[in-house]
Amino acid sequence: MRDGAVDGREIDREYLMDVSRRALSVLCAIVELYIRTGEPVASRQVARHCGLGLSPATMRNIMAELEDHGYLSRPHPSAGRIPSDRGFRQYVDSLPTRTVPPPVVRRELAERMNALRRELAEDIEWVAQLIAEFTREAGVAVRPLGDGPVLEAVSLVLLENRRVLGVVIADNGAVDKRVLEFDDSMTREQLQTLSNLLTCCLAGTPLHELGTIGARIGGVVDPEVGTELLRAAEHTARQLFSAEDKDIEVRIVGTENLLAASDFAEIERVRSLLTTLEDRSRMAAEFRRAFARGRTRVLIGEESETTAQGNLGIVATLYFRDHQRAGAVGVVGPRRMDYQRIVPVVEFVGDSLTQMLDE
Repeated sequence: MRDGAVDGREIDREYLMDVSRRALSVLCAIVELYIRTGEPVASRQVARHCGLGLSPATMRNIMAELEDHGYLSRPHPSAGRIPSDRGFRQYVDSLPTRTVPPPVVRRELAERMNALRRELAEDIEWVAQLIAEFTREAGVAVRPLGDGPVLEAVSLVLLENRRVLGVVIADNGAVDKRVLEFDDSMTREQLQTLSNLLTCCLAGTPLHELGTIGARIGGVVDPEVGTELLRAAEHTARQLFSAEDKDIEVRIVGTENLLAASDFAEIERVRSLLTTLEDRSRMAAEFRRAFARGRTRVLIGEESETTAQGNLGIVATLYFRDHQRAGAVGVVGPRRMDYQRIVPVVEFVGDSLTQMLDE
């Protein structure tokens, strides 16, 4: 289905193929029951829900195998099972692609969008509000989310007192200058080597992706350059590339929908949720990273830093103008939100915004 953020663990597709479609049907039934009730699911419930005609013993064996392979977990030894992040991911990936909401929902959405439509250059909060109303989760609208300029070169100029002028040059001619400080004195030759290294490794990287490059520069720079140069590259990148997405507008509407959900009954979970939603800069950065590939993205639980903090799920899709990325819309909700119902709504709104902008 839609691209998701999968961590280093490869989804064990061979296991699901070996057990045939029965295991996937059972897994999907468990996920749907858990989405509906929020309670651990017992084998008897699954047997009634999936209609496969399996005996209780066979059903228990399949659920045990799904648990062994990491698709299910058991909160208590005597309780039923709940889907893991991996189980949710397999369920979401098994849903049909590019489906549409039911006709009644489509008509109502189209009417509301036409009634609320206004110049998108002035306001995007109404889009977040609309999605919040139709999904009963928190609606999110983010812009701009275009491809933007990319880095062309890095230049480091020696000043005095261990200070260095860092210059970032973009392919559109934009120049950003910052004064950097080093613990040790640097020679002009060392700075030239460092400039060449950063330029060679980072040229062509979109500027909006450079904000987090300092923490992972070791994965970009060839380790054979040596520990000392690598450490200097990390130190330079952290100071030179801003981690803030100040130019991105983020609107989140419908937080009260989440607070009303049983998933956030505990005060600590409420605090974690509010902290996550209030960090607009992190949300903007999450959207930037999410759309590195694919138009519609689904992030679940531990698959991203933002969703892990509040045990959340994010469904988001891009909208376009003149075939260029303009922004993104989506929802933030509990990990067990109804993806089968919500993904088509989000995609329909994204498609409608694209049509509006093209008109």
